[in-house]
Amino acid sequence: MSGEAFVSLADLRRALARSLDEVERQRGPVVDFGADSYWTVGPWDAFRFDTEVPQPTVGQLTDDVQSMQNMLADDADPSTAVWHDLAHLIGILNRLAALNQDS
Repeated sequence: MSGEAFVSLADLRRALARSLDEVERQRGPVVDFGADSYWTVGPWDAFRFDTEVPQPTVGQLTDDVQSMQNMLADDADPSTAVWHDLAHLIGILNRLAALNQDS
């Protein structure tokens, strides 16, 4: 493994399940985001410190949710652009984190 940080995917999966279970306990099985657009920095820029500060772009939660639903569709190809799927899930998770901070 390269780098100083690493993660067990099994641990990450359990931690996400635990966090989502708590969100569900607090907010119910469906969460109203109360927003759509948000600022984001692409995953390709988020960890680069050898260039200028990256310019944020705009993401949309409606697009993130649609992409998640497409990902879960029976005919979805699980090998298709994993970085893209993860970026959309990050948008959703960031909104859940922001809503929890506001609580």
